[in-house]
Amino acid sequence: MKKVKNCNKEAFIFSEEFKGSCYPHLCFETTLLSFGLPYPDNIDVARKCEEISRKQNIVPLTIGIKNGKILIGFKDEDFEFFAKDKNIIKTNMSDIPYILSIGKSGALTISGMLFIMNHLNLKFLASGGLGGVHRNFEANFDISSDLTALSKYKTIVITSGFKSILDIKKTWEYLETLGVLVVGYNTDKLPGFYYRETDINLNYYFYDINKLVDFLHYWEYFSDSSILIVNPIPKENEFDRYEFEKIMEEIEKDLIKKKISGKNVTPFLLSSLHKKSKGKTVKANKSLILNNAKLGSEISKLFFEL
Repeated sequence: MKKVKNCNKEAFIFSEEFKGSCYPHLCFETTLLSFGLPYPDNIDVARKCEEISRKQNIVPLTIGIKNGKILIGFKDEDFEFFAKDKNIIKTNMSDIPYILSIGKSGALTISGMLFIMNHLNLKFLASGGLGGVHRNFEANFDISSDLTALSKYKTIVITSGFKSILDIKKTWEYLETLGVLVVGYNTDKLPGFYYRETDINLNYYFYDINKLVDFLHYWEYFSDSSILIVNPIPKENEFDRYEFEKIMEEIEKDLIKKKISGKNVTPFLLSSLHKKSKGKTVKANKSLILNNAKLGSEISKLFFEL
């Protein structure tokens, strides 16, 4: 009989900064680097996110799978690899065991991040926007595994809401069905990712970060699922909501015409938005990601102090 490998020991490579889970930390996903932004914006934002955390004495942990190893914290060459390599696989939570077993490289979605963070008891994640229910759901039945992961694993996730390319109303309803708590910071409306507000009223929100962190300690004791903290994009970089929707109508027609589906949908949408908006969406995306890194660092620091 073939001897079973010690997969847990062999699968991880930890950075020198890694100090475990009971220490102020903030995790960052790698789909931003490989699929979310064009080069060199992707690598610039990823590095700036880590700089923001370090300035507040927070350990930044960018996480990805490189040649069959889970990297917990990046070196300089890792940023370059994930920003440029064309063979990286977009990896959600169900893909991880396969990617590891065949020695491939994977850029982690939020669901992939939560899977690994749960394994290591890491708590804080800052990202741009969450996946969810895709537009034209009735035709394609496409729902991101990010939502399931939020209900399954226990983490604190800071985003600017659900990606604007999604059906935000259906995503909101589905997340409520899953029992995942959504809390606003400096807003009583659900943000729309590229724009600051949707028409959806939040049930819970805070304008005082200390009260928010105090609440998170209650959440930690009484909850078994993740909590989503939504943080609006800075006002100066907000994309006009109605202009955005007009562009999306054009892109949706292209999706149907080219028969694009599954994991290829989001990269196609983001690339098309960048072109049709003349770079406005990339500018907005960069702004909100850095803003979420700042808030995530502040929350993580206070959480371990209080």
